[in-house]
Amino acid sequence: MFFCAISSPGARLTLFLGGAIPKGAVFEVLDAAFAEVRPGPGMLLDRDVGNIIFDHGARCGVKRWSLAELEAEGDFFYDPVSRRVLLRMSEHPARRHRSIELALTRHIVDQSQRSWIVYEDLALMYGAAHGFGGGSTRGIVIRRCDISFIGGGLHQIRPDGRPVRYGNGIEFWCDAADHVVEECRIWEIYDAALTNQGSGTNRQENIVYRRNTIWNSEYSFEYWNRDTASVTRGIRFEYNTCVDAGRGWGHAQRPDPNGRHLMLFHNSARTEGVVIRRNIFARSSDSLLRLHGRDWTSALTMDENFWHQPRGEGAWWRDERVPAENLAEFLAARGFDRNSRFGDPELVGDPRAGWRARPDGTGADYGAGAKEAER
Repeated sequence: MFFCAISSPGARLTLFLGGAIPKGAVFEVLDAAFAEVRPGPGMLLDRDVGNIIFDHGARCGVKRWSLAELEAEGDFFYDPVSRRVLLRMSEHPARRHRSIELALTRHIVDQSQRSWIVYEDLALMYGAAHGFGGGSTRGIVIRRCDISFIGGGLHQIRPDGRPVRYGNGIEFWCDAADHVVEECRIWEIYDAALTNQGSGTNRQENIVYRRNTIWNSEYSFEYWNRDTASVTRGIRFEYNTCVDAGRGWGHAQRPDPNGRHLMLFHNSARTEGVVIRRNIFARSSDSLLRLHGRDWTSALTMDENFWHQPRGEGAWWRDERVPAENLAEFLAARGFDRNSRFGDPELVGDPRAGWRARPDGTGADYGAGAKEAER
C-alpha cells in the first residue's frame, strides 16, 4: 500500500526491482487500484514525540511547543491535534540523514506490578519516557543492558502553563524492593541514568546499583521519596563509573540545566542505609553532587569514592555552593568521603566498551572496572 500527500500532474508510480528479474522474464501486476484515503489512527503518531535522533545520535532535534517556535535547523513540534511532527530543515531530511528516529513518550519496558524478572543483554534506545519504568515491583535484575537516547517527552503541564519533560534510563517508582542493576552501559539520558523515587506513602528497599558505566546523562543517580510515612532503606550505589554529567543531548534544551552525578532531591521519607562507595565521579557541567532539602548526614553513608571536577563547582549542599577545590575539605567536615580520592582517575578506552581507569593509575580500585569490585 502506498500513500502520497502531494498533488502533481507529473506524478507516477515506479516499481524498481534492482535487477531481480532474469532476462526474458515477464513481471505482471495482476490487481491494482487507486483510491483517495485519509490517514487513520494507525498512520498517525498517537503519542508525544520527545526527541528526534538523526544518524544514530550524531545529532538530535530540539523540541519546541508551537509551530511559531520553529526557528532554527532541527527544531521540531509535535502537534497533538493533527498527531504529526513538523520539523524545520532547509532540505528534505531524508537527503541529509541516513537514519531518523522519532522517540515516542512511552516506556520501552513497562514493568509496573511485575516481580522476579531477569533482563540481560538488551539494547534499549530512542524512547522518550523511561528505558525501564514502572512502580510496585520486586526482585528485578537488569544486567549488561545498553540504554541510550532516552527521555525528553512531555510529562505534564504545570499550573502556570509550563511544560515539564522527563525520562530516565532505569527508574524504580514507588514500592520497589530487592532489585539489582549491574554491568549496564547507560548514556544520553534526559534526566537520570539510574533512579529510585516515589511520592505518596510507599517503600523503597534493598536496591543495588553496581559496576555500571554511565556518561552524558543529566544525572548519573537520582533519589527522592515522599511523604513522611514512606520508608527508604538499603540502597547501595557501588563500583560505578560516572562521567560527564550534564553533557548529553538534552542539557541545552532543559529549562532547568542541572548536570550532577549525584542528585538527591528533597526527601521527607524515613531514610536509612543509603550507601555510595567505590565509585568514580568524573566531570560535570554543574557540580558533582547536589544534596537538596533535608540534612542528609544521618541518612547517607558516602566514602571511598574517586571525585574529579577540574573546575567549577564541586557540590551544591542545600543552599551552599562549594568550589571544586574545596570539595574534599567540605565533605570531610560533614563526615563524608574521608577515605576518598580527589583528582584525575586517568580514564582510558572507549566508553561504549566501558570506561576504565588506567590499570597502574590511582583510580584502578574504583568504578566499574575496579580490580577488587565485589561480585
